[in-house]
Amino acid sequence: MDFDGVVGWLRDHLGQRVVAAAQGEGNTGLSVVGPLLVVDDREINLVDPRPGRVEVFAVGGATLVLLEGDFLSAGTTDFGTGRPALVQATFRELVVTVAETPAA
Repeated sequence: MDFDGVVGWLRDHLGQRVVAAAQGEGNTGLSVVGPLLVVDDREINLVDPRPGRVEVFAVGGATLVLLEGDFLSAGTTDFGTGRPALVQATFRELVVTVAETPAA
């Protein structure tokens, strides 16, 4: 899956409740749950980003900034009917996972 595929998966899930997690090198990570929304990328200031598009989403109170120039690989997993589906993407040393949450 390429960068466009990741962005497409996220756009297909706009407005849905998701969990987003980021894991870097070592034992430090972050996870957040909330509705998946698009954020205006003019609100983001980047210092010397690699060339490429910038896609910005919000999950709950967190902002998820995806840089095409840092993108390495991605894939999706569908666990079957009634089970959460997810997308997982690697951006340099950071692995970002966004998954559907079960209906509450």
